[in-house]
Amino acid sequence: MTKKDLIAQLLDEDRALQVLSYALAVLEWDLETEMPFGASEGRSEQMEALAVLIHEKSVDPRLVELVSFLEEDPSYPNWANGLIRNYRKKVEREAKIPSSLIKKKSGLVGRAHKKWLEAKSASDFSIFAPYLADIVSVERDIAYACDNNKRPYDVLLDSYEPDIGIDDLDPLFENLEKSIHLLMDEVAPGLKAIDDSFLFQAYDKKALEEFCTQVSLAMGFDTSRGGFGISAHPFTTTLGPDDVRITNRFTDAGLFDPIGSQVHETGHALYEQKSSLNPDIRATSLSGGVSMGIHESQSRFWENFMGRSLAFWKYWYPRLQQYVPHLITVPLNDFYRAINKAYPSAIRVNADELTYSLHIILRYRIEKMLMDKSLSVSEVPEAWNDMSSKIVGYTPISDSEGCLQDSHWAGGMFGYFPSYALGNIYAAQFYFKMLDDLGGEERVENLLENGDYEEILKWQDVNIWHKGGIYLPKDLLLQVTGSTLDARPYTRYLANKFKSLL
Repeated sequence: MTKKDLIAQLLDEDRALQVLSYALAVLEWDLETEMPFGASEGRSEQMEALAVLIHEKSVDPRLVELVSFLEEDPSYPNWANGLIRNYRKKVEREAKIPSSLIKKKSGLVGRAHKKWLEAKSASDFSIFAPYLADIVSVERDIAYACDNNKRPYDVLLDSYEPDIGIDDLDPLFENLEKSIHLLMDEVAPGLKAIDDSFLFQAYDKKALEEFCTQVSLAMGFDTSRGGFGISAHPFTTTLGPDDVRITNRFTDAGLFDPIGSQVHETGHALYEQKSSLNPDIRATSLSGGVSMGIHESQSRFWENFMGRSLAFWKYWYPRLQQYVPHLITVPLNDFYRAINKAYPSAIRVNADELTYSLHIILRYRIEKMLMDKSLSVSEVPEAWNDMSSKIVGYTPISDSEGCLQDSHWAGGMFGYFPSYALGNIYAAQFYFKMLDDLGGEERVENLLENGDYEEILKWQDVNIWHKGGIYLPKDLLLQVTGSTLDARPYTRYLANKFKSLL
């Protein structure tokens, strides 16, 4: 059998595994959106069975042997090298994890989501705490099984952002925190005086949902290959190569929060929809984002760099006023300043652009401490509130607006949170490169003012989306920008923007 035949065989195996992964995603989607509250036990069993099946097929001796025959080679297509690289790592990792741990984690996740919802509704961490303790334990066990020579949290981080570890994130986040705090000290008094009260007046939720849908469509979301839903926590998921789902919520007091979430999730969805149109990687594990940090860069790019810009709203504000009549008396510039008002707050998904990364740094440090056992689960609420006061500048008044606000831990997603802050950094680097390539800031602003996103979307597709997961994040970043990971463009962007609001 030739190497070409072996690559074709690996591709077939990968697509078969991807079908099962899509099926598991369908169950998870339903869990978050439509599943009856009392159905969690049965759903847990279903998710356990599929997760174990996927794991067992990933370490099937035939697949392991196949992968052992393949090495990356410059003569192979780029997608083939990406697939070989990923499978060599996947097989090495998965083969070390007992099926019993996979089953245990999947069952816990199915049950924990229900308990998280109960705990959040009651604002009582003790309801969720036993389930979180079990999830932390199984996550630590999985990490040790993969590599007991590494710190567990380093292993978990690598599953979301390859080649990024604690030694990289600690100095990066320390410097980012200092930069943001210094800027907050400089601009806080002026930003605090911005009137944003009109954003918190009652609004027609159905009307705003219709507006948000129109924005997604204008951004290029293809409803023939995706759809919309409602969930307690906004998210995007892929149920198949032609089935990308977005959820949002319209229960927040501020009317901009659902808009920001919709634009954010559409940024994710575009990455998924566009990458699956590349025939080389369609319906494979290379379709979709290369890492969660790069994925977040695309959602944050649209939510903030585009969606909180004055140029974006020169086009959309008159249309929003038709859906939210009380805004008719509010001038555009007042609206623009209000949606960029920055101040310490409780809820991450509703946080302003300036303080958002501080919420991530808080979660990163809590996760590190849970994984190295320097913090127990029972100590999380107190530690969260204390660290939130110091890092974010806000002390939560309840568990629901503190340590229970996110669903990620109920989903066993330890190591995911840093991706959000990395996404901000990546997004800034991509943003400045896009400005250079498309003719400068003034020209891009002109496109936004006219609601014309074709060139921007094409730039993202050619440089990022079409490549899916073929390249490692660091290699993709270098290809696109000519630079390595660098937070300075992001902090420069923040300083320029928020000083201009004063």
